[in-house]
Amino acid sequence: MLTISDRKIIVRLNSQGKKQQDIADIVGCSQQMVSRWIKRSKETDSLESRPRSGRPTKLKNKNLKFLREKILTKIESANSEYNSISTKQISELIRHEIGEVYSMRHVQRLMHKLGFSLITPRTQHLKHDQEKVDNFRDEFKKNFNRSMWTMKSSQSTK
Repeated sequence: MLTISDRKIIVRLNSQGKKQQDIADIVGCSQQMVSRWIKRSKETDSLESRPRSGRPTKLKNKNLKFLREKILTKIESANSEYNSISTKQISELIRHEIGEVYSMRHVQRLMHKLGFSLITPRTQHLKHDQEKVDNFRDEFKKNFNRSMWTMKSSQSTK
């Protein structure tokens, strides 16, 4: 994202006859970005960003801070060993505390915005036997004192 001063520099350098690629190198952006701002300045005589489309969020910063604290306390009380809570539980918490109903995907976006990360446990195969894995690794280390890559290339030279 370019600042207003960067955009002014782009327009000024363009009016001085500089090439777009040279301007991009000076400002530190792409040539397409330079072209876009030159075109927009000619069309609208403005270097301001256009307003973003979409519905404004109902959760303002005050509500987000309040919600973050509630989620933290819920996570800590829900499971002291793993410190985790499901998206559905968070959705219910938002509905109860704020009064808004959000989809599961939107709850995930909110959680990401609040600085939380989604963790998913890795399953372990039913027949996984750590003792057999350790034995295989020990035998492999004993029998192969070279790496697999050098062994393949030495076989092809014979």
